[in-house]
Amino acid sequence: MGYMTLSAQTTVPSTNGALTIPMNDESVSIVFDPKGSAMFDDEGIRGASDGLTVNLGEIDFGNNAYNTVSVEMANVMKPSSDNGFEFYAENMLIKPKTDFIIGQEIPHLDSYESDLQPQSGLFFKNNNLPIEDISVYDLRNDDSYGKITACVAQGILNQENAEVYLVLENHHQTQFEDIYGPEGGTWHLLWTDFSPQKYSGLATLINDNKDKFSKFVLWDPEKEWTWCIAQMICAQQKGLPVTAEIKEFLNTELNLNLECEDITNKWSNKIEAYQWAIDNLADGCHKYLSFSAGLRSDYISNPWKIYDYAAASKGFVFFLKNSIPEESEMITKICQKMNYQPGASTMGYGAEDDGDGLNNATNPYNVGFMVSDYYANGSFWCSFPNKSFQQRKGRAVKAEPGKIYVSLIWSDGDNIQFDANQMYNMFKSAQGRGEVPVGYTMASSLQELNPKLLEFFYQNLTPNDELLAGPSGFQFIYGDKYNAENYGKWLELNRKWLETAGFHTACLWNTTDKERFGEYMRTCGLQGVFDGFDNNKERYEMGNNGEGIVCVLQGTHCWNEGDVFNDLIKIAPDGTKPIFHNVYLIAANYGGTDGYQRLIRELQKLESYQPNTFEFLLPMDLCATLKNYIENNQQ
Repeated sequence: MGYMTLSAQTTVPSTNGALTIPMNDESVSIVFDPKGSAMFDDEGIRGASDGLTVNLGEIDFGNNAYNTVSVEMANVMKPSSDNGFEFYAENMLIKPKTDFIIGQEIPHLDSYESDLQPQSGLFFKNNNLPIEDISVYDLRNDDSYGKITACVAQGILNQENAEVYLVLENHHQTQFEDIYGPEGGTWHLLWTDFSPQKYSGLATLINDNKDKFSKFVLWDPEKEWTWCIAQMICAQQKGLPVTAEIKEFLNTELNLNLECEDITNKWSNKIEAYQWAIDNLADGCHKYLSFSAGLRSDYISNPWKIYDYAAASKGFVFFLKNSIPEESEMITKICQKMNYQPGASTMGYGAEDDGDGLNNATNPYNVGFMVSDYYANGSFWCSFPNKSFQQRKGRAVKAEPGKIYVSLIWSDGDNIQFDANQMYNMFKSAQGRGEVPVGYTMASSLQELNPKLLEFFYQNLTPNDELLAGPSGFQFIYGDKYNAENYGKWLELNRKWLETAGFHTACLWNTTDKERFGEYMRTCGLQGVFDGFDNNKERYEMGNNGEGIVCVLQGTHCWNEGDVFNDLIKIAPDGTKPIFHNVYLIAANYGGTDGYQRLIRELQKLESYQPNTFEFLLPMDLCATLKNYIENNQQ
């Protein structure tokens, strides 16, 4: 009886081709198939798993009778041990070990609700609780201009009470039903067949609320900055931002005929436009919120959703590149005019290719980042009362020499659009969630911005889930860039917001200054910090609360299946001491509803190659284990 398996030493990955054995399922069986790829068809059995092991029945490999076995794989010739295949006699075969080790599973606290007073005062809130009868408008068939116009209109309608909710994508409806529906009032999904259909949802929304808008504000898509200024004028004067085509449509279909303020040629360039806004609109803007919320180059195919919250809050709206001197200078002028204090946020996303780089321009003026470009219905979700939460604290396991202790973290939860979209869909629908310990980065600001969404995550936590802060705590900042005089005030806000969000670990980026990093560790009140810039490996500090806190490297960014295995298999066990390691899973690419299945396949493969070596812990448990090890071994 013969067996065939793809060798662990092969240099040709199985995904480049397929193993084909022309035999039927009566004479062939699958011993090991990590990807679940093997199947029988008219030509035999096929499979593309790396490590696939097949029982080949009665084939006698000793007489070189290979005519009954064919192999199809890129760059692989006749199968032999030299080109990536190994042959075993029955008594030599050992089924690979694939059950990876979970360091510990601890039941949750009886309640995720905290007695602590939730944080507040940094974000716009309309009157608590939505009105009883919510109008839910279907915008899924509208084009981009219809959607962004409707978002601004929604924000204006929701400035005092949460009356309007928009379904811009399918999951917005299921999210509304999941989170609001069970305990909310009545609601109706509204859509009327106006022509052209690309403005039907917008027309339905406006037709139901004709008397609530004072005027049109005409802007020009060829002059992107006019969209930003139009948003601010409309927010403060209950106007409706329109293109020439939408204005004509609303007048024709709805006989709206509002007075029109035309700003299409009011300024010769964006610098003049923003200076006018500073002089004429800034005094009426929100004192803690600004919005980098213009029209990015992809707005036709994928329009942003943050515009409703910008309009509801009356925050200052801009879209400027800090790499261009005159535009960077204008960002400075806006911040100085508004005199933002620690805790102030810019929402949306930066205008550069690296939108995160907006921190370079705003952090020196006390403004942190709250990435949120595709965050929808913010003016509705903010209406619920602020709420604080709690999780159990991390608990240590005994760290043994020769073992590698690993935590895994999903990325991008500091970005509240990820929390509301990608993370929400994963938590709701991902198969395999709860089978391996993984931390979810999450925005602690949700306790004020969207307490219902944060509660959704807490309600659905498994013992193998942890919520932790993404970069860099309660806001995304570049620690090296933040205003030096007010960094201490920011750290105090950070401690409070993380505590009442229930978080015990956080990621910290762009803080290469050792003292600033240490100050963060000592003041944050957490059990551990994950350094995204490889500057602090297994660092230990005594916190101001009298408890030790550790830092671990955040680790490799894993974008695609195979990255986790490739990162971990390179770590050699040390017989003299344990090793502590973290892996950073990129939610946008590695994640999704099949992200856990992808991860589990990788961990099973890892265990088959290096059995009984890796133990997987939640981030807070890894930090507690490292802390105990350092303290007990005086390292």
